[in-house]
Amino acid sequence: MRELHRKLSLPWLCCGDFNEILFNHEKEGGPPRAERCMEKFRQALEDCELQDLGFVGDAFTWRNHHHDANRYTKERLDRAVANVMWRSRYPLVRVTNGDPRYSDHRPVIVDVGDRVSKGWCQPMDVMRKFEARWLEEEECNARVEQSWWRAMEEGELCMVEVQKRMLSDLWIWDREVLGELERRIKNSRKELERCRRRGINQEQVNREHILRYKLERL
Repeated sequence: MRELHRKLSLPWLCCGDFNEILFNHEKEGGPPRAERCMEKFRQALEDCELQDLGFVGDAFTWRNHHHDANRYTKERLDRAVANVMWRSRYPLVRVTNGDPRYSDHRPVIVDVGDRVSKGWCQPMDVMRKFEARWLEEEECNARVEQSWWRAMEEGELCMVEVQKRMLSDLWIWDREVLGELERRIKNSRKELERCRRRGINQEQVNREHILRYKLERL
């Protein structure tokens, strides 16, 4: 980073896993970080004229997911930093520590802010079509086949009408079955997020592992 700083004089954003924290309040659980290690990181950012852009969301971007609360650790290893030239170009920047999903790190999402107004003069009337995400569901093929044969048995001979009937049935399935599943997943994720933000104790650790397993099974 210092070598790049010496060679270039441009707007500069660095984002990702630095594998280090700046201060011990960015760590919970486990032994305190050595002050000399944090000082080296702080000095590197200062030498490169990089400033922390802050964040929205959970302060801790990494956790080891240990089952024992005494060995459970979470830290702010991931962040976004930028120099003054970059910050002046994107004054509305917003950094969000996102949902880690299947990783032990949270994604650091950098939104530089809207610079051009966007929008439609009038809402567009878009015809509903077959959704590619349905193909990921085991039931999809069976649902298509059932709807197809039901339309044929009821005397539909026009291919366009058969397709309309099939799509109508699939959208009902999406709303009544898949929609309910998505709501359950969304609620489980919210509960897991609340659990992650609590202080470290064995009850919280156990609950977090149960919720993560539950989400994997949905």
